[in-house]
Amino acid sequence: MFLPIFSLFLVCMSFSFIETRLKERDKIILYALIGVGMILIAGTRGIYDTPDSDNYEILYYGTVSWDDDFREPTFIIMSYFLKSLGLGINALFFAYAIMSIPLRLGIIWKMSKFPLITLGVYFSHYYQLHDLMQIRCAVASALFLFALYYRVEKKNLYTFLFLILGVLFHYSAAFGFLLFFLDNDRLSKWQLAILYSVIPIGLIVYFMGVDIFYLIPDNFGGDRLSTYRRLKEAGLEDEYASWAFYVNPVVITNILLYFVVLYFHKILTDKYKYTPIMLKIMCVAFACMLMLGNFSAVLASRLNEYFEIVAIFLWTATIYLFYPIFWGKITVNLISTLRCVACILIYTIGTINNH
Repeated sequence: MFLPIFSLFLVCMSFSFIETRLKERDKIILYALIGVGMILIAGTRGIYDTPDSDNYEILYYGTVSWDDDFREPTFIIMSYFLKSLGLGINALFFAYAIMSIPLRLGIIWKMSKFPLITLGVYFSHYYQLHDLMQIRCAVASALFLFALYYRVEKKNLYTFLFLILGVLFHYSAAFGFLLFFLDNDRLSKWQLAILYSVIPIGLIVYFMGVDIFYLIPDNFGGDRLSTYRRLKEAGLEDEYASWAFYVNPVVITNILLYFVVLYFHKILTDKYKYTPIMLKIMCVAFACMLMLGNFSAVLASRLNEYFEIVAIFLWTATIYLFYPIFWGKITVNLISTLRCVACILIYTIGTINNH
């Protein structure tokens, strides 16, 4: 399963070194072919090839009622429709991949001057995490990136519509409405102070075991939040949450990225206009991971991964810190390779442990 993933990643990474020399038509064709490969891998995987796929099979065949507050309406509708055609679980995998991957490729093309490098960064972790595992969140996070794009363009109606669509695919996407409280202005001194301090304060809160669970009313959040509470009370969170952040190489490298981009924010803002708002979103991602970690490790990891998707663009932006830029491409691709191998090992181990 992971051999085709790594092979396609190597193709993407190899062409990223020469993408500025490719003709526009050739780059579009290559980009589209990589996308087709990603869809085929996601759609044809077996239920025991990646963690969580077997759970989706249970949910797929277990959808028996339209009146279901736990599952998102899009999941219920697609499950009913595909089963009515006599199709199995792989039809659902294909359906989500056909939505999420073209959306992701489209927004990467819009927001990155080096789309193949950005796609390589995405491939190294988020493709495996979202498109092969958390398929509902895959669509929701792609829609969040479109909402972010239109927020920066000051087209708030489009931002609102994309966020609403995201909620229909994953309820946690409702937290994406925090976008309306963020702007893309250059960072002020007080904003920098907050951005620098969130992770240290969050680490103190996390390791002191501060649990905001007791501050939240029992009837808040409906069935979904109640489910997170029941998982915690039953001691089942470890089966559903991602690896703890302090042993997860992807999270650790993203924290390092965050502080590097913060330190060089002036240079990077001049080179990549989305830098300020993406730093603020990364700050929200880490706040969710650390502040909610003792309340619900599952909710904390889901929200962190939902917001942290902007890291694929910030990793790409760091190539501007090198001269010539070619050395930046080598550095980012090397880090992406290490992250890709780490994720393959993590999710392989996760699959073996679950089965």
